[in-house]
Amino acid sequence: MQRSADRGSRPRPITVALDAMGGDNAPATTVRGALSAAREMDVDIILVGRGREIRSHLPAAQRNLRIQEASEAITMDAPPTAVRRMRDSSIMVGLGLLADGEADAFLSFGNTGAVMAGSLFTLGRIPGVARPALGALFRNGRGTTSLLLDVGANVEARPQHLAQFATMGRAYVERVLRHRNPSVGLLNVGEEEVKGTNLHQESYRLLDRQEPNFVGNIEGNRLIAGAADVIVTDGFTGNVAVKLTEGLAEQLFGELRRSIQASVIHVAGAWLMRGAFQGLRAHWDYAKVGSAPLFGIDGAVLVGHGRANAEAVSSGIRSAGSVVEAGVVDAIRDAVAGTAPVDDDAPDAPRRPEREGQVSDTWRYERR
Repeated sequence: MQRSADRGSRPRPITVALDAMGGDNAPATTVRGALSAAREMDVDIILVGRGREIRSHLPAAQRNLRIQEASEAITMDAPPTAVRRMRDSSIMVGLGLLADGEADAFLSFGNTGAVMAGSLFTLGRIPGVARPALGALFRNGRGTTSLLLDVGANVEARPQHLAQFATMGRAYVERVLRHRNPSVGLLNVGEEEVKGTNLHQESYRLLDRQEPNFVGNIEGNRLIAGAADVIVTDGFTGNVAVKLTEGLAEQLFGELRRSIQASVIHVAGAWLMRGAFQGLRAHWDYAKVGSAPLFGIDGAVLVGHGRANAEAVSSGIRSAGSVVEAGVVDAIRDAVAGTAPVDDDAPDAPRRPEREGQVSDTWRYERR
């Protein structure tokens, strides 16, 4: 995993700053995942957090692992505004490493709202981006990977925002997933152009004009099937969709496990079909994806699931390296520069009161 930047006369590995305190089982899980990535990849990893806790999970000094001290850790239930008062948190220190050029990417499995708010404070938005967005990657029924955005950063959005999400998502899918001419769809309650609210109808018309491979509206039952490579929606709908999908998969595998364990015959049959079951679980396993970038942030910032295990952390580090190698931030910058500007101060722009603890609409927490 090499990039073009030099340290002296030779290429140097990509450096990923990892929020070692982020996640439900941190730092034990994040350290194990970092150790695995350090063994398998040509990457330098900076473990950001409380050094004493991190060292308790490190078996020995590692050549391409180092610790950056950060005395505070933002909890999963803290409001995004916590970054304002916790400047020595692992999130803010890690983002500072990225801003100062000591790291090429920042990765966290912690509080997503805080990561988004901290990114806006520290790095800002890519010029021309009206709203940063959260993305969710998932394996689809075609055996490839689809991207859904936004999944929580913007509860309310305008058609121009959804069109810009499509632009940013397409740049990522082209560069990282290497889909040529990726298809774009709009999550809606029906396939016809006239379905949905005014937001959906206006977004449909705008996407139809702007996106060369727009496939139209996508209903919820076709989301997982792989009806499009990039699916756009507002953050409220996207968050509900991704959480519903996660819960459904957990319920399905749980019911299957209980059914198998209820009968000796079922157990024997499951043993014979274990390869098929393992393949099915791997298809739905979020640990294989690891992380997804925050779209529109002026730097390579990635977030992963709070329940991440060591495999997911290792996969997330690999994803961070891919984002840097593929030049995703520059690709989004170039793609957005070629589109019409979005005026968030327009009279019809949604204005909602900020609430302490609000996780979405973190674009409002930008440094003023």
